Amino acid sequence: MTLSHDRSDEELVDAFIEGDNKAFSTIVERHRTRLTTVARRYTRNDHDAQDVVQEAFLRASCNLHSYRRESALSTWLHRLVKNSGYDYLNHRSNRENASLDAEDFDDDRNPLLAHNPSENLAEQLVVREAMQLLREDQREALVLTDVAGFRVGEVATAQGVKPGTIKSRRARAREVLRAAMG
Repeated sequence: MTLSHDRSDEELVDAFIEGDNKAFSTIVERHRTRLTTVARRYTRNDHDAQDVVQEAFLRASCNLHSYRRESALSTWLHRLVKNSGYDYLNHRSNRENASLDAEDFDDDRNPLLAHNPSENLAEQLVVREAMQLLREDQREALVLTDVAGFRVGEVATAQGVKPGTIKSRRARAREVLRAAMG
């Protein structure tokens, strides 16, 4: 009998589709840490990042039968987290645009415990603008390796290119960012 942890992602997907719920638990265990790192880019805090990852895993469990295996499972899950992160940002911005009456504010809150979304706003805007200067393939190589923590070889396999191509794209992306950010 093969333990769930010894099986490849593809074998776990097949097992889950055939009804083995433990296979999905293994997928979650295997990918949660990296996906949480990706989710933090959108939420800026661990609590909401966990919600985004949970939403992505829920979507994955409901749609795993439609996973086409054109890319690695980790890349597909990464995309689901990105989509959940975008949903989180859109939902949050809609809440922030709601009417703010004086009675909604609690003057006694502890400012040291409060999340300040505009903290480091100038730096965030500079980075966001600089990221827009990158080609999509460069941005993706940089984000997947440096932010999400995937190995160069994993990204290369998922994108169907050689590891040297990913290294080159990432290096060019870093050059552009350095130049843009002064």
